[in-house]
Amino acid sequence: MASVIGGEAAFIGSLTELIELNWSAVDAFTAALARMSRPGDRSRLASFLSDHEHHLDELADLAQELGAPPIETPIRPKLKSKALTNGVVGDRAILEAMRHYEEDSCAAYERMILSRDGLTERARDVLRSALAVERRHRDWFLEQLDARQGLLLLPL
Repeated sequence: MASVIGGEAAFIGSLTELIELNWSAVDAFTAALARMSRPGDRSRLASFLSDHEHHLDELADLAQELGAPPIETPIRPKLKSKALTNGVVGDRAILEAMRHYEEDSCAAYERMILSRDGLTERARDVLRSALAVERRHRDWFLEQLDARQGLLLLPL
């Protein structure tokens, strides 16, 4: 069994927060996919959605290894993506909203890695791998936004 020296319960709580963050991202990516006009963007977002679903599986497995009960139903955040359900219009605006999700994800994984002593090698590997993926997502959004300088449409 994996362990986190002196703090399994707290670490499981933090993993649960990461799981909630990933479910929020899944909801946001699902909403974004329905609104994107460019097929290449939809393809990339579908790939990112798959990555977040993979993170959910890995984080749930890690929490279970640490003694948490199996997660049988998804932990859903109380609020869905306001940015993508309140009338955000246009690919660039959607990319901007999604960039924020990836920045939040990066920050959350960085906090988990830096603030936890006694992580098992497996836990550290799962978190570092997910962080690398989230950074790749964030960087893609930044590159796309830089390439698409121009008008950002906001909801009225």
